[in-house]
Amino acid sequence: MDPKAGGGGEEDDCVDSGAETGGSDYSHLSSTSSELSVEEAQDPFLVSIHIIADPGESQPLQEAIDKVLAWIHPDLPLFRVSERRACRRRRKTPKGAQPALAVVLFLQEEYGEEQILQLHRTLQQPPWRHHHTERVHGRFLPYLPCSQDFFTLAPGTPLWAIRPVHYGKEIVRFTVYCRHDNYADSLRFYELILRRSPSQKKADFCIFPIFSNLDVDIQFSLKRLPCDQSPVPTDSSVLEFRVRDIGELVPLLPNPCSPISEGRWQTEDHDGNKILLQVLGVHLSVCLGDPRQLALPQTL
Repeated sequence: MDPKAGGGGEEDDCVDSGAETGGSDYSHLSSTSSELSVEEAQDPFLVSIHIIADPGESQPLQEAIDKVLAWIHPDLPLFRVSERRACRRRRKTPKGAQPALAVVLFLQEEYGEEQILQLHRTLQQPPWRHHHTERVHGRFLPYLPCSQDFFTLAPGTPLWAIRPVHYGKEIVRFTVYCRHDNYADSLRFYELILRRSPSQKKADFCIFPIFSNLDVDIQFSLKRLPCDQSPVPTDSSVLEFRVRDIGELVPLLPNPCSPISEGRWQTEDHDGNKILLQVLGVHLSVCLGDPRQLALPQTL
């Protein structure tokens, strides 16, 4: 979709409810965007997702993702698909399980229903598959009457959804679903990793601004699940964050964090989601424009 310049934002029905107030216990590191470095404040690839496919499956998955993201912006390499050395046995996922990671694309409503319907049809074609339809509150276009379809590319990869945005820019939002009891800890954890505070907070939802220009916003969010639901880690995909002060960061993390290659460390959040930390530095400067230039270790 053609991006629209200018400010604005989403109405309430385009923002999931939630997130808890309260400051971070990690006062050793700044969580305010005003103290971020220029690279951190203006880095559209501060957050990215790596997907691990079985041998021979990476190209169609990468092409499917690129085709969908092109509706937002033609040059957003936020996802990299790599291949395992060998196929592995698939784990049985409990019926109705909630994958812990989702990608939501907010598209301009003013460009017309047909263009959004076109993308919706794309997500109904292989390699995409329908995952579930979630009932939500708010106003939607006729093709999504009070509901939202979620799609996925392969087992163990993120959920994908599209929603209309009524004014402002188009948005790419990464969402991590948290266990009810772990939500507050997860919020502090990602404040620490991102070195910033959420721009929106409610009782069970928060949004971190990652990048913004005249065309698009990139956001990271946390969603607290009800007590009777548990998120399932996406074992064929992993979030990667660019960080700077790894020596100061590691002692504050809740789980062990160890190097897996030069400039890259791996840890887990409170719900067992694997997290990659890419240390910004001189030796990574050639890769700052595109996270796909970095090799992904075979750890998933």
